[in-house]
This record gives sequence, structure tokens and C-alpha cells, in this order.
Amino acid sequence: MTSILDTPDLTGAPMSDPVAERSLRSLVDSLPGIRGALVASVDGRPVAAALPQHEANSTAAIVAASLGLGSRLADLTGEGPLQEIVVRSGSGYVVIYAVADRGVLTVLTTASVNLALLHLRARDARNDLVEPLERHFGPSEPDAPS
Repeated sequence: MTSILDTPDLTGAPMSDPVAERSLRSLVDSLPGIRGALVASVDGRPVAAALPQHEANSTAAIVAASLGLGSRLADLTGEGPLQEIVVRSGSGYVVIYAVADRGVLTVLTTASVNLALLHLRARDARNDLVEPLERHFGPSEPDAPS
């Protein structure tokens, strides 16, 4: 499992957040079928990753683009901001959760994962990630989904 990344933030300091790392590790270990997870900013800067088969920087960039598109699609419903995106393939799921308005939690799974239980566990992890993301990227807007 990849731990906190040594990706510098805008100040040049390496991103290192033990709360984000623990939250990811706990999520990945909590449910059979989770292949990996990533926490990143909405603009594609990875904060923590557990992606044994994927590169965190490129994955974070793809996720950020998907979050932007998903947010636009959620706007079409007129029913509030995006909360999550679920992509299903023949071999598993990619589930993207908005973390307030500053970040994104992405979980990669096998096809056999219990998706309902994943949602429960990931939503708890998402709540734990708000504070570390705000520490790195500033406070969220008051009406942002957490």
C-alpha cells in the first residue's frame, strides 16, 4: 500500500497528513474487494493514496476531471450538489465521493464488493477527511456537501 505521498503542495512542502493516511488505510482494510483508494484535491493534487496498481498523480487528475463533469451533471438535476459518482465495469467499480468542496475520495473495487456497505464505510471516511483537506487547501464553503 502506498502511504502519504511526497507530492509538494503549492508552498513546496511535501503533503503529509497522518489523519488522511489512517482514514484511507482503515477504509481499504475494512471491506473485502477494495483494490485501492485515493484522497486528492478537486484540482487533481493527490494527498494520500493506497493504489498498488495505479500512479497517484495521473489517477488524481482523471478523478478531478470526472468530478467536474459529475458536478455539471448533478447541476442538471437541480437537486443539490454532487455527492458521489459510481462507474461500473465488468471487473469492478470506481466510486468517487465529493469531500466538502475541497477534495475527493476515490475507491477502486472488484465486481464482488458489497456496494451498499462500501457506501456506508466510504461516507464515514469522507467525513474524517474534511479536516485534513481543509488544513491543506483552506476551509470549505458553508453549504458544501461533506
